[in-house]
Amino acid sequence: MGAESIKQGAKLVQEWNDVIAELPPEVRRRLIEDGRNRILGEQLTLPDAAAGPQMPGGPWAEIGRWILGRLKVDAATHIDVLLDTLENGSPSELIAALFELEMLGLVKQLPGKNFVKVW
Repeated sequence: MGAESIKQGAKLVQEWNDVIAELPPEVRRRLIEDGRNRILGEQLTLPDAAAGPQMPGGPWAEIGRWILGRLKVDAATHIDVLLDTLENGSPSELIAALFELEMLGLVKQLPGKNFVKVW
């Protein structure tokens, strides 16, 4: 198998969206819906400290909900604004949560490290 066979049908991947765009539409819809249900389901039923184990989604989930509460659909927010107003969490947790929300299709990054809510 030579290099020519590898090149046929290959596409340049510069970011995660390039991979997602190649998935069949029904798979993309399912992934986005699963992610939204995970976020929104957690948003509706927040456990208290005595309730036991950590809620599904891991430690980024609380920061993710906080981010979704601050971002707007029609106005971009710079990452520095989010970092300056973040009270419970570290910059790395904020960045991880933004990445996860972007992967779920709930947040979109615009040029200059600006973010908007997608839905």
